[in-house]
Amino acid sequence: MMMIHRILCPVDFSEASRRALQYAFAVARWHEAEVTVVHVEDVLLHAATVEAGGHPDMVERQYQALNDFIEEAGGTSRNVRLHIASGRVVSGILEHATRDASDLIVMGTNGRSGLARAVLGSVTEGVVRQAAIPVLTIPPLADVRPFELMPFDPILCASDFSPACRSALDLSIVMGQEADARLILLHALQPPHVNQGSLPLPASARIEVAEVRKDALARLRHALPSDAVFRCRPEAIVVEGRPADAILETAYREDVRLIVMGVQARGALDRLLFGSTTRRVMQAALCPVLSIRAGQDAKPWPAPAAAQRQNDVLENWPMLT
Repeated sequence: MMMIHRILCPVDFSEASRRALQYAFAVARWHEAEVTVVHVEDVLLHAATVEAGGHPDMVERQYQALNDFIEEAGGTSRNVRLHIASGRVVSGILEHATRDASDLIVMGTNGRSGLARAVLGSVTEGVVRQAAIPVLTIPPLADVRPFELMPFDPILCASDFSPACRSALDLSIVMGQEADARLILLHALQPPHVNQGSLPLPASARIEVAEVRKDALARLRHALPSDAVFRCRPEAIVVEGRPADAILETAYREDVRLIVMGVQARGALDRLLFGSTTRRVMQAALCPVLSIRAGQDAKPWPAPAAAQRQNDVLENWPMLT
């Protein structure tokens, strides 16, 4: 059972972080958890401020600004812990989460793209990509009435059959159990012709789509623990299309209140490719997105015996990435 006792909410005084703070308060109220608000000032910006003379009471002014920001978001400094630091922002947030033994990080996303996203959105993406604990991101289009949305029901869990998505499923079941929620387990099956255009299909892709869909649905259902129906209201669906589109369209159609996704651990070389699906969903969803990385002891996604014949096809089929 996922127990949320300590929530960490990094803020930068933006509208995005104000929304995130509102959600942090809503989740904290539901779980009777403690909220810590942290502001990490970039080390270069901090150094420039000090070199320019700054103010003798700069730290005091920062704490006052943080207090005001918290009150604007509906909280008070009496029930929120505050922390201000300077350094590398992403590492500062992660270090504080470890030091504070946080169970959940709540952050806002700004929905930007291109160069603006690379500069202004890199903090949230960096935290999502590296955090050892779940990260709840609040897209710019998410409902601004978080207190009315708790608990989260229904929940959509997107899967590509990776260990990270297995961790996401386990977390989704726990979240669903807390609210007796409907849990939609979704796999987006992207046919090869979507990306390959007029190129001939490889032999492994000539298998009937209906068979691949059937196998994918079996893999989804097989991953559900036997007691899942007693803990939440699970259902498995397989749809065709680009993964991000499928997730967003299903979430909109089913009025989903929370999307849960697994995040793959990536090396420095492909950070720029950081889950195009994950990024788009985090920016365009109408509800919060809960991301989780697979730990070193993460379990692989199970496949039913009937699916073994098609494992090679499924492993090479373009799916959720």
